[in-house]
Amino acid sequence: MTSLRLFLRSSYPIERMLALTDGVYAIVLTLLVLDLKVPEVSGPTNTDLRTDLIAQIPNFIAYLVSFVLVAFFWMNHERLFAVTKRCDERMMVVNAVHLLMVSLVPYTASLIGHYEGDRIAAMMFCANMGLASLTMVLLHRALYAHPEWLSDQLEGNWITMPWSVAYLGPILGVMTMLVVLVSIEGALALWFLLPLRNTWYRRSAQNRATT
Repeated sequence: MTSLRLFLRSSYPIERMLALTDGVYAIVLTLLVLDLKVPEVSGPTNTDLRTDLIAQIPNFIAYLVSFVLVAFFWMNHERLFAVTKRCDERMMVVNAVHLLMVSLVPYTASLIGHYEGDRIAAMMFCANMGLASLTMVLLHRALYAHPEWLSDQLEGNWITMPWSVAYLGPILGVMTMLVVLVSIEGALALWFLLPLRNTWYRRSAQNRATT
């Protein structure tokens, strides 16, 4: 029997990994809206329409939070790899785990909408977002270990993020799982701190760099 040969490299071009990542993100963002169902009522003026729409408020909240966070993850992923020209097998594995967490978001968001007021469903969503944030941090750390992979033609400025900003996502994952025990709505609202905090810090750092 003829043996097989496997070619191993220390680093790989990054284009195929990014193509897969963009595809997964696009599918996830599309799947999120599918959990919003059009109410089945007899007519557009029927009072049942208002009742059904009010009943779907948890679905809308879960959709909004999920869409904002997944879009935030995608933008951070793009910023990270916009300056990267190579990767290794470790980074591809971490990226695959990150995509695993992102691809679970439609499921955990759907749990919140279908099981309104259920704390276990909300905890699963918060844990999902925390792990997605953690894998993004691990991607950053994997890249920082190989500065030779960075592009020679960079446009922009590097900013140093303190640990309170860099690890805010995983911290929120733990924090919101505890807040769920008191208020599910409050736990979901806390997740908006992640994009708001990062956006505020980047703008502040960019303003300091230009002055």
